[in-house]
Order: sequence, then C-alpha cells, then structure tokens
Amino acid sequence: MLGFKKTVLLTFFMSIQIGCTVKEPVYMDIDTFVREQAAHVGADVVITATLEDVLSRYPLYRGKKIQLSAPADYFGTAKFWTWYILLKEEDRVLRCYTRYYRIKASNHALNLLRRARSKKEAITVTGVLRNDGIDIEKIYHDGVTVRPDIHIPGIFTDDILFRSGR
Repeated sequence: MLGFKKTVLLTFFMSIQIGCTVKEPVYMDIDTFVREQAAHVGADVVITATLEDVLSRYPLYRGKKIQLSAPADYFGTAKFWTWYILLKEEDRVLRCYTRYYRIKASNHALNLLRRARSKKEAITVTGVLRNDGIDIEKIYHDGVTVRPDIHIPGIFTDDILFRSGR
C-alpha cells in the first residue's frame, strides 16, 4: 500500500499529465464541417479555406477557427486599434490582427513576414474569424511558426537591452 505522500504525489503528476494533453486539430473545409458538425463537437476544428471563399461566404465562416494562405500586402498599425497584417490576392483583402502586438509585432513575426515578402510567397494564418478580420492564433511561413500569445525572451527579441561597455 502506498503512503499518503506517495499517493498525493502520484495524483499530482497524473493530473498534470492529463491537464497537459493537447487536442490534435482536425482540418476540413467548410462544406464538410457543416455536414459533419455534430461529429466534431469538442474537437479542435480548423477550417481550411481560400481568401476568395472566406470573403464570399463571410457569415458562414464567422466565429470559426480558420486557416488560409495568401500574400501579406501590408503589416503595421495604420488606422486600426492594433498591429495587423493585410492578406491580399488580386482585389480581395482581409485583415488579420492580434491584441498581443498592440504597437509592434515581435521580431520573430516581423522577420517571418519580411522573408515571405522578399520571396514573394504567401503566409499561412490560423485564427478565429471575427467581424473585423482574423484574430491571429499563429502565422506560418517556410517551416517557421509564430504564435503572438507566446513571448520567447532571448537575444533576438526587443525585451533585452544590450549595452556596450559597462
């Protein structure tokens, strides 16, 4: 029989393991999601879409986690309450924003966007579609993923001030 301390420790570690279980996302298009919605209750559903389809059927996508790829036409803070990215294909434009970058994005995000722009390649954005655009959960390009809600301190971020000398 286990002692009281061992039982408490075992319960603690088991609860940590259960609490840290991450749901694997289920990727599908909007039509499949609408048909099979009941089968995916409680799942982390990510709806894959094109910029054209999201803009043409906006109400159907609103409030859902979506993922789409398009070139980033602009990123900054001009005339909006927080930092954002404009995805643009032809004359179709969609704003993607995050409250975690109020004035300036992290260097990781900026470098990812600059790399994609210099290569003239699309970025992939995952987030929840709101009335004013996609609330970004993560940005992806060329094997690099940036999550605005996770701040990684280190030598490549703005949070450390390096001074020469003493």
